[in-house]
Amino acid sequence: MYRVVIFIIALLWAIGAHAILTIHITQGADKPFPIAIVPFSQPTVEAKHLSQGITGVVANDLKLSGRFRVVEQSLVQQPHSIKAFNASLWRHSPLHVDYVLLGKITPDGNGQYNVTVSLMNLFADRPVLGQAFSHVPGSQLNALAHHISDLVYSTITGVKEIFSTHLAYVSVTGHSGNTLYRLVVANADGNNPQILLQQRNLPIASPQWSADGKQIAYVSYHNNRMGIFSVNVATGQRKLIAYFPGINSAPAWSPDGTKMAMALSKGGGANTNIYVMNLSNKQLTRYTTFGNNTSPSWTPDGQSLIFNSNRGGSPQLYQINLQSHEVHRLTYQGVQNFDPVVTPDGQVVVYMHQAQAGGPIQLSTYNLATGNSQVITQGRLDKSPSVSPNGQMVIYANYDHNNGVLAEVSIDGKIQLTLPSTQGSVQSPAWSPF
Repeated sequence: MYRVVIFIIALLWAIGAHAILTIHITQGADKPFPIAIVPFSQPTVEAKHLSQGITGVVANDLKLSGRFRVVEQSLVQQPHSIKAFNASLWRHSPLHVDYVLLGKITPDGNGQYNVTVSLMNLFADRPVLGQAFSHVPGSQLNALAHHISDLVYSTITGVKEIFSTHLAYVSVTGHSGNTLYRLVVANADGNNPQILLQQRNLPIASPQWSADGKQIAYVSYHNNRMGIFSVNVATGQRKLIAYFPGINSAPAWSPDGTKMAMALSKGGGANTNIYVMNLSNKQLTRYTTFGNNTSPSWTPDGQSLIFNSNRGGSPQLYQINLQSHEVHRLTYQGVQNFDPVVTPDGQVVVYMHQAQAGGPIQLSTYNLATGNSQVITQGRLDKSPSVSPNGQMVIYANYDHNNGVLAEVSIDGKIQLTLPSTQGSVQSPAWSPF
């Protein structure tokens, strides 16, 4: 039996439909993969549990990636099995597709469902993907649909998929004196938003996923004092991690989950320094000594941190070796560069960049091997980048309008997506691990 593993969140409240995120694609890949998606049989079965149907979810996922041209209408035939598939009809059709996805969903007689799926390559004249899923509960059809999207994406592109991952972000509604802050977890497409934590007039900031995806660290207040907390995604249980006098901010889990980098003032004024805490015994190691240093991001090997500091006069990016404590400066271009995050392969840093005083703040990339940089967004104020676990996309908050909205950009800047919320302002998005 194949068991579909879904993301289980207890102690959550569902956000109403008015807050569901709607997707708009503003730019895509130069040569997207053309694919036709045949509606699975038994649509009435799917509709009981999944309004879009499995194929609707898959089509939406592939469109969101910006790497596919999805055809769903005017299909030359609607087969549900390889046996019924006529490759010649598809090759000579005006649809001009290279791939066709087809499948079938049937009740298993025990209140669950059996699902088969095949991906046909018209040039290879054979299926390049074939999977069968048995005894799937109706409540898990949505998770299965995203899993199928993952399989299709990775089969065609050769890149590991992200459709079954999740996003965390802060939603802010209300006004001064009556502001509601919510820590929200949603599917990678922005749908199915769930409230993990909500509190009134107490800000929530800087959510960061642990490497195993089981916890989220964030910054908030306790007894009118700033602290770093963690919340268990499955149970909602919270834990106070750092509660020193002054500023406690910018938490970042180490790749092995045993340590946390953070920016602390330790009661010494407005400037913060970079510390690493051993989470088992709460022992702190200090790594910077002068200037204002914040926003640490681990390299995947756990051997160094990228952070920003004003030690040179303006905020710029620096890298520190955790063994030798040797620091070297990375960025020089622009009036300020800050809020860095390292890609999972350790090759690129994504960060906020301002080229000139008073100019727009946009996202840029810095190649650690070559030193080359490239601006990848076009907003007036683009903040809080977080990289997808496959290193292909960056989620961020765009503030071109009154409220912050979620947006995505590919690591090369060629694909631009916006995921606007219809309620409140979105802050500090964070992409989960695989």
